[in-house]
Amino acid sequence: MKLKFKLSLIVITIMVALVFGISFTLLQTASGISLRQSKTAIRYLTEVQAEHWKGREDAFIRVLRTVASVMEDYESVEPELRRDRYDTLLHGVLAGETAMTSIYTVWRVNGVDGMDSQYIGRNGSSPTGQYAIRYTKDGSVIYGGAMPKDEIDTAVANMDGATAQMDMVFEPVPGKADGKDTYLVKMAIPVINTETGQTVARVGCLLSIDAVQPAVTELLQSHGDEIAAMSIYSQSGFILGSYQSDRVGKNLTDVDTIYGDYIQAAAAAVREGRPFECSSYAPVLGTNVEMVITPFRIGNSSMTWAVMVAATESYILTDVSDLTRFTMIVAGIAILAVAAIIFLVLQSMTNPIVKITENLKDIAEGEGDLTRTLHINSKDEVGSLAHYFNQTLEKIKNLVITIEHQTGTLFDIGSELSSNMTETAAAINQITANVQNIKGRITSQSVSVTETNTAMEHITVNIDKLNGHVENQSASVVQSSSAIEEMLANIHSVTQTLINNGENVKELIESSEVGRGGLEDVVADIQEIARESEGLLEINSVMESIASQTNLLSMNAAIEAAHAGDVGKGFAVVADEIRKLAENSGEQSKTISTVLKKIKASIDKITASTDNVLKKFELIDSGVKTVAQQEENIRNAMEEQSQGSKQILEAIGRLNEITQQVKEGSTEMFDGSKEVIHESKNLEMMTQEINGGMNEMAAGADQINIAVTRVNEISVKNRENIELLVKEVSRFKVE
Repeated sequence: MKLKFKLSLIVITIMVALVFGISFTLLQTASGISLRQSKTAIRYLTEVQAEHWKGREDAFIRVLRTVASVMEDYESVEPELRRDRYDTLLHGVLAGETAMTSIYTVWRVNGVDGMDSQYIGRNGSSPTGQYAIRYTKDGSVIYGGAMPKDEIDTAVANMDGATAQMDMVFEPVPGKADGKDTYLVKMAIPVINTETGQTVARVGCLLSIDAVQPAVTELLQSHGDEIAAMSIYSQSGFILGSYQSDRVGKNLTDVDTIYGDYIQAAAAAVREGRPFECSSYAPVLGTNVEMVITPFRIGNSSMTWAVMVAATESYILTDVSDLTRFTMIVAGIAILAVAAIIFLVLQSMTNPIVKITENLKDIAEGEGDLTRTLHINSKDEVGSLAHYFNQTLEKIKNLVITIEHQTGTLFDIGSELSSNMTETAAAINQITANVQNIKGRITSQSVSVTETNTAMEHITVNIDKLNGHVENQSASVVQSSSAIEEMLANIHSVTQTLINNGENVKELIESSEVGRGGLEDVVADIQEIARESEGLLEINSVMESIASQTNLLSMNAAIEAAHAGDVGKGFAVVADEIRKLAENSGEQSKTISTVLKKIKASIDKITASTDNVLKKFELIDSGVKTVAQQEENIRNAMEEQSQGSKQILEAIGRLNEITQQVKEGSTEMFDGSKEVIHESKNLEMMTQEINGGMNEMAAGADQINIAVTRVNEISVKNRENIELLVKEVSRFKVE
């Protein structure tokens, strides 16, 4: 590739990288700014929606507070008018609030007018006359009635403790509104006595969530692409309204896939009532989204709801995408224009260099004409290059002329030197070969003497070691003889001990049989006691049944006495005593039953324990028999060992005699080997002196041979180089 194309490619590549780097940085910055602004907008929109929904729910709290404030002034109303007036108030509020499905109030016992007993049987009163009425709406019809006892007890319990003066909002529960299945949210407000500061009643209502989903749908339609998704959650994650209407009534952790890997973190934020933001891929929308969750508290209760708003990244980055396309078009046009300019400039700059290259090519590949010069009229760096190029060619021409004159003389000298060194190298090689032959023979003799000496030394050392081993063997034989005699005595002692142990094991087997038989008798007695205890449990069960029937009879008698009025009061006292007697009998029967069950459990444990003991006895019996058998085997083995030890003792005596004979022969061999070693050392010293002299002669001959060979190689190479130099110099044209 030509230089102008290479330079153009390098400059254009740098330009493209620079343009794209700047463009990418600007686009990334613009994207970040757009994302931050969009997140701020989403956050603001979410906060606005949270305030909107807080206002809607707090409106119902304010309605209930208005009702509660009216009821707080109950002491200024005549007692006999209070219930009717509050009935009318609750009925009117429910008729005016379309979102409410019911409204209720629960008062403490005798709390509203102190006349609960006079209102027994009144609509809106409990069986004891306690004021606890609820009005329910069914379409346009409103009907009232008393509340269930469990709801009354719950409301009264909330009038005391930490929640006494707090608003209360509960999680949605399934219910009906206008005859349709839906979910209902309960709200309750305290009614506080202004003088005592005590909570005397609660006013509450049930709200249908049917109005939430249409509001969410309308908001999504009105904002178009600005809001991709929106949901409203209760504190538990219950979905009150969603961009996917079929998710209403479900929990966000079960169905809301929009959060991706952040689903648990989002659920925790909703549950703890704190803000939350994340970015994730939403499969249901098929794109990345930015999500913001903003919680809000209803009234002064502990209940928080949360609003989630999400926007797609494609919508957020719409302006950035347009800017990206515009930037890429402008960058492409700029790069093409700059590339054309750079190519033209570089072409004009490289023309002088091209001419210099052509001249050098003619010198290298053509006739080698050193008389040609360059004619370039330029005062820049390229002109200086041409000037110095001409000067260099002039110096090379003069050098080639000088070399051409001297190469003839050098060629003659090299030829003569090469011929003489060839003859010298042949003579030196013959001398060196003779010296190496003699050196090899002397070296072989030296090695043989050294090996002989070394072998004799090893033999002497081994003979000396053999003497030591023989002495050790002799001592070991004596010790072995003593040890075997002691072992014979020990074997006899062990055999006698095994005989005594065999008699003890027989006595242990007899004792184990007696113990197991006694334990089996105990097990039979315990099982008989267990059967008798089960009979007592059946008797106690009959007693409990009698007590239960007596109690039921006393309750029926008390009911009949109540129906009889004053005439049955005496009978009621008797029935009450019978009931107490039945309750005491039932309690005593339960106590007896508990004791009998504990006794039966203890007997069962004892039975299990005795079974385990019987099994242990069986294992002991088996183990003792095994020990007896092993004792017999050991005794027989020890008797055989005793006979073998006597035979070994006789063999060791014979081995001791042979060891003494070997010791005398090794001593004679040791003395002879010392004399052989002395003579071989003298021969080794003489061989080493001769070998040293031959080594010095061989080393000198080798050095002379190497030097002559090297000089011969240099002279040959020198002659070849002179021939090559003559040939190359002749290629240049200098005249």
